[in-house]
Amino acid sequence: MAAMELRIPFATLLKIALALLLVLCLIKLWPILIMIVIAVLLAVMLDPLVQWLERHRLRRGLGITLVSLLIFGLLLVFLAVIVPIMSGQVVELSRDLPQVAERLTKSFPAAAPLLASFRGMRLPEGPQLQAWLTRGLVAGMYAVEGITVVIFVIVIAIYLLIEGRRAFEWLITFADPPQRKKLRRTAEEIAGVILAYMRGQAITCFLCGAWAYVVLTVCGIPAALALAVIAFVADLVPVVGTIVMTVPAVLLALLVGPVQALIVVGAYLLYHLVESYFIVPRVYGSQMRLSTLTVLLAVAAGGALQGVLGAVLILPFVAAYPIVERIWLREQLPDDAVARHEAMSS
Repeated sequence: MAAMELRIPFATLLKIALALLLVLCLIKLWPILIMIVIAVLLAVMLDPLVQWLERHRLRRGLGITLVSLLIFGLLLVFLAVIVPIMSGQVVELSRDLPQVAERLTKSFPAAAPLLASFRGMRLPEGPQLQAWLTRGLVAGMYAVEGITVVIFVIVIAIYLLIEGRRAFEWLITFADPPQRKKLRRTAEEIAGVILAYMRGQAITCFLCGAWAYVVLTVCGIPAALALAVIAFVADLVPVVGTIVMTVPAVLLALLVGPVQALIVVGAYLLYHLVESYFIVPRVYGSQMRLSTLTVLLAVAAGGALQGVLGAVLILPFVAAYPIVERIWLREQLPDDAVARHEAMSS
C-alpha cells in the first residue's frame, strides 16, 4: 500500500499563523476595545447635542468644546462634591457599627450571634492597622486607575465627535462600491438605536437615583447619597439591578425601623413599575423594541462573557441586529419577516 503524503502549501500555513496572531491581538487588546466601544456609545449620545448647538449658529468646533467642558464639569462635580459626601456618610456609618449592631440585636434577637462581633469592634492597631492601610492603598490605586479610564474614554469620545465621520468614510472606502450605500444606511440606523439606548439609560438612571435619594432622605435612612448612587448605577442592568439596589437600601432602612423598610421596598418597586410601563416606552421610543425574554437572555449572555459591563453593553447590539438582518439578509428572509421588519422601522 502506497504511503500518503500530506502537503500543506506555505500560503495556507501563513494564513493560519496570521489568523492566530489576529486572535491573540484581540485577546490582548480586549480592554482597549471595550473602552473604544463605550466611547463610541458616548459620542453617539453627545452628537445630537453638538448638532443642536450647530443649528443655533455655533461652529461645530465650538460646540464640541462646550460639550466637552460640560462632561468634564459633571465629572469634576462628582469627584469633588458627591464622592466626599458619600465617603463621609460611609465613615459615619462604619463608626456607628457597634451601636447599629446592638439596635439590630434588640429588634431581631435571632440575628444576635451574627451581630455579636460588631459590639466589640475597635479601631485597628499594629499589624491589623498595617493591613488596613495596605487595603486602602490598593483601593486608592484602583480608584486612580478607574478615573484614568473614565478620562481616557471621554477623550476618545471627543475625538470621535471631531473626526468620527471622516474616519468612517475612510473605512468604507475599503468596501466594494455596491456595498458602501448599505454600510452607510446600516451605520445611520444603528446610530439611531444607540442614541435611543444611551438617551434612555441616562434619563432612567438619573430619575432612579433622584427618586431613591428623595425617598431615603425623607425616611431618614443613613448613607442616602451612597445608596442613591448605587441605584443610579444598578439601574443600568435590567431586572438584576433592581435587586442589587433594593437589598442594601432595605437593610439600612431596618436600622431606622420596619415601617421605613416597608416604605423603601414599596417606593423602589413603585418606581420600577412606573419606569417599565410608562417611562421606558416613551424615552426609548420604537427603536428599542426588545421583549422581556430577549432582555433577560441578552443580559445573562453579556454578563457571562464580560461581567456587569457586558450585561450593560450588549442590549444596543441585540436591538441593532434586526437592522443588519433587514439590510444585509433581505433576500434570504421570507416575505412576512421582511414586512414585519419594515413595519417596525417605520
